Amino acid sequence: MKRTKDTFKLNYQYRIVPDKQQSKQLNDWLYKLCRIHNLMLEERFNWWEFNRSPVNACPIFITHLPELKDQPTYYSQKRATHWSRESHKDLYKGVHSQVIQEAVKRVEDAFNRLIKGDSTGKRSGKPRFKSVRRYRTLSIPQLKPECLSVTANPHRRRNGGTRRDIAYISLPKVGQMKLIYHRPIPEGFTIKAALISRRADGWYITLTLEDKSVPSLKPPEIEATEENSLGLDVGLEKFWTASDGEIDPIQQHYRKSEVKLAKLANRKEGKPHKSASRRKLAKKISKHHQKLQRKRKQFHYESATRLVSRDEKVFFVEDIKPGNLSRKNKPKQDEQGRYVANGQSAKSGLNKSINDAGWSQFLSILTYKAAKAGKSVVKVKPHNTSQICSCCNRLVQKDLSVRIHHCLCGLILDRDWNAAINIKRVGLGIFPTIKRRKRNRKAATREAYTLPAGSV
Repeated sequence: MKRTKDTFKLNYQYRIVPDKQQSKQLNDWLYKLCRIHNLMLEERFNWWEFNRSPVNACPIFITHLPELKDQPTYYSQKRATHWSRESHKDLYKGVHSQVIQEAVKRVEDAFNRLIKGDSTGKRSGKPRFKSVRRYRTLSIPQLKPECLSVTANPHRRRNGGTRRDIAYISLPKVGQMKLIYHRPIPEGFTIKAALISRRADGWYITLTLEDKSVPSLKPPEIEATEENSLGLDVGLEKFWTASDGEIDPIQQHYRKSEVKLAKLANRKEGKPHKSASRRKLAKKISKHHQKLQRKRKQFHYESATRLVSRDEKVFFVEDIKPGNLSRKNKPKQDEQGRYVANGQSAKSGLNKSINDAGWSQFLSILTYKAAKAGKSVVKVKPHNTSQICSCCNRLVQKDLSVRIHHCLCGLILDRDWNAAINIKRVGLGIFPTIKRRKRNRKAATREAYTLPAGSV
């Protein structure tokens, strides 16, 4: 779901079934777009290297200054695709012009995220050159509303229900192909653009639907109270724990299939390189990973739906960054410069479990489902929410292996439940989070943090 200034947009994904000629044409397009992507990226990297100099020094007396070139932009590179067709006829032949322009825009967006950052100011890493296997998506920015034709299926199922409608979609320079029309397009929406992706089990198309009659009004701000709010703590033993004690058990989709995937990988490594049997096993592994991804995403949608169907209007969650939590440990060296143990062996298993849980995807799905239902998700700082007692506000230091919270005030509670209560208190402004302090651990354990009078 996406709200713009004047229109309301949705993205629906369907599976398409191209014939052999169309599949070959789409693969050829992806190959050529991958080469265009790398050429445009190389041009930008060359400009970046040849037109910069150190701040504190400039080699004026050693070499001559080269002639400065204009910085490559989206419009300059888009114009260059026209006059360079004579030298790269095989690169542009047969590819739709708007598809090429969208590939150039993809490079522009990658560089903007590196230099300027996204809408929140967060900058990404350096763009990478793509191999043919890693370039799997092409964009068609304009489609006619009548490109999709749907006819009712006259045949009926054995139980009396009707079969799925028959649908065909027409793409420019590709032709008409069958579309698995598993859910109808909502009334009032028209097709504006499309993304075509190649995956392990076939081709998929993501249609961008637009409805200009729906106003892009912001949902009203909800004032959080003790009754209409809920705190959520995500974890690895329990997927999430609510502040009222409700839990959702974790699934561990990858962990359950780890042995099977290892056997398939070992069989693949035993096959000769570039052999048909090795390619078949590689495709089988890709399909298995795709199945795990879909099961995880389905679980996240079902879990988010259960939360949104509750009576609460505001959900307080931790503002965590799973990418930082799953980083590798820094290497350690002794006085002689030899590498010593840094705990990475134990950390690798934890990183695998964090990635298998998919917290980031779940929180984004929960935010989408809540906005659709007129509710809100608020992120709060998670500093020491699992260390502070939710009853007496005492700081009780404990390792990650300790799953029960014991406090001197007599409170004995599950660690995640205690953290969920603290997350709700932080969201309501009852108690602020406490950043970690560089001090003696025993002294920090003895210290108690009390609330000001009248704050509860």
